[in-house]
Amino acid sequence: MANPTTPISSKMLILALFGLLTALGGGAVVMLYLGAFDDPQVTRQTTESYRIAYIENKGSYSNIEPVFNQVAEHLKKAEIEPGTACALYLNSVSEVAEEDRISRIGYIVGRTDYIPSPLEELVIPSREVAIATFEGGTLLGSHKAYKAMRDWSRANGYQLSLPALEIYHKNGVVEYQLPIHKQY
Repeated sequence: MANPTTPISSKMLILALFGLLTALGGGAVVMLYLGAFDDPQVTRQTTESYRIAYIENKGSYSNIEPVFNQVAEHLKKAEIEPGTACALYLNSVSEVAEEDRISRIGYIVGRTDYIPSPLEELVIPSREVAIATFEGGTLLGSHKAYKAMRDWSRANGYQLSLPALEIYHKNGVVEYQLPIHKQY
């Protein structure tokens, strides 16, 4: 049995301190990468019209990567280069059970691009929206972006509505959009 009064060597203290600092530093780097220390920027804008080739998805909003891959595969078979990835979320996560949520997952395509079956076409007309932009992890980003848009809308006298459109730019920036209406 070890003697509880045995002093810890200075080498062990240095090693433990080094391990602690490495863990803290690594954690801070990961949090920085995910955008934990950044706040989304919210603006009011009138968007352009978007034409989207998509597959409708029912279920969780968090596991949509396979759907993006399916849409991209169908577009490439039709010799259409997938544009910017996007997702249209039709239901509120606070009001609709996860298994019943509907989303439309796809890519923004050109105005004259042929959309092959089984993909569907959706045109979102120009509209007034609150846009929050965020660079980092999408799970953390969506939480921060929607909270920032809610706070912005309350401060500026707007009401937010669905559907939510998320545009995933290739540079890592995600654009979160919610239609807005002035409250009177």
